[in-house]
This record gives sequence, structure tokens and C-alpha cells, in this order.
Amino acid sequence: MSRHHILKSISCVVALLVASSAFAQEGVDDIEGLFNKDEQQQNSVDVKVRPDEGAKVPAAPSGAEMKGISDLGKLSEFDDIAVIQKRYLPKTGRFEAYIAPSLVLNDAFFSEYGVNARINYSFSERYCLELPFFFLTSSTRDVTEGLYKRGVTTTSFVTPKSYYGLDFRWTPVYGKMAFGQGKIVPFDLYFSAGVGLTSTTQGANEASLHLGTGQIFARTKSTAYRWDFSWNMFTAQPQPTSSRSFYNTLFISVGMSFLFPEATYR
Repeated sequence: MSRHHILKSISCVVALLVASSAFAQEGVDDIEGLFNKDEQQQNSVDVKVRPDEGAKVPAAPSGAEMKGISDLGKLSEFDDIAVIQKRYLPKTGRFEAYIAPSLVLNDAFFSEYGVNARINYSFSERYCLELPFFFLTSSTRDVTEGLYKRGVTTTSFVTPKSYYGLDFRWTPVYGKMAFGQGKIVPFDLYFSAGVGLTSTTQGANEASLHLGTGQIFARTKSTAYRWDFSWNMFTAQPQPTSSRSFYNTLFISVGMSFLFPEATYR
């Protein structure tokens, strides 16, 4: 092969290599352009954050416009986080039966104790109508025995023997409570008010006002522990006087609640 043909072949190979390199570079530029274009399109899309119910989502600063993921760092911090959960112990459309031993706290002359029994129906998780019943017995304290020894009678003392009435109960607070390292127990805090009749040792039934508060600690969806603090107020006419006097009785009760029918929701 002549020297001329060799040089011509080398020139063709060099030209081919240069052309291939230029084509490859052009392809790389095209691919980078495609990536840059996609990135610009992604950055131009507004990001919408869909808040969960009960939680506040941080808002962008006034006048700011969020164009990409990197702009999330410009959002203000959470001002508040509220997580609202459903009540563990459902009450809507259910009856509750409550029974507990009860003790009178403010009688200076007699030790009074008995049974606190109630039944109610809940129209919603917050509101219910309740029928309370108190049945009491009493025994004399040491101070009263001292009066007997001195010849002082106690026939003019007015003490309650029983109470029954109708209450409206409102449950505005519910939450969870941990006892030491034990399990977390859901609870409800309620307030009640109503009217009824108090039977006294004087043999009369006196119109009474009843106020109360307490907590219900869920054990299952049908049973719970409950404590109740009640305040009964009434006027009565002690014998043998002819004037009426104001009386009030403070009760504390701790017992069990049973809810029925079986919960079919939550």
C-alpha cells in the first residue's frame, strides 16, 4: 500500500473520531437539558399540604410563595399541635348503672353511710339524664353519746335517711391518666345538677337541690370505676321548733359502673 493511501486512511479515522465525540457531547447536553427542564417544572409546581383533622399546619410567611420542596424550610414553626382522639368508653345511646358505698362527710353528731345507686341514659357523649338514689343509715358519734349522758336529747337533729331525684349530667372533659408505671387509663370528668326529695329523721320529705361532680375511669367498653362527690341542700323544720332551717349534706361515693347495651361502634 502506498504512503498516500495510508495517510488518507488515518485522516478518515481521525475525522470519524472527532465526529463521534461531538455527537456524544451533543447527546449529553440534550440529556442534561431534559433533566433541567423536569427540575424546573417540579419547582414551579405549588406544594399543597393537606392537614389532618385536629392539627394546625404551619403557614408560609406573609407574601411568600412556595415553589418547591426546598421552600418548606421557610415555613414558620408549628404554633400548636392538637390531637383529638375518640373516647375509649362510648356512651351515646347507652344506659349506665352505678352502685357504690357512700359516706356523709359533714355530720358532726352522727356517722352516716349507705348506698349510692344510679341509672342514666346518654343522649350524646356529653349529655345524659340520671336518676340518683341514696339510702343511708347512721350511728352516734362519741360527742353524741356524751350528750346523752348529760341528759341532752337529739330529737331536734335533722339528718337525711334517703334521697332520690333527677339530674342533668354534663361531661366536658375527657383524657388519659397514668398511675405510676402502670397502664394509661382513659377517664371522663363530669358535673351534674338536679332536684329531688330528701327523707329525714323528722319523718318529712323535703324538696332538695343536688349538685355533683366526679370521674369515670374506663376499665373496658362496658365497665368502669367511678367516684362521685355530691352536695344536697334542703330546708327542714326541726321539732319542736316552728321555724325552718337550712341543711346541707356532702356525700362521697366510690364504686363501679356498668354500661349496656354492648357498644357496636368505635
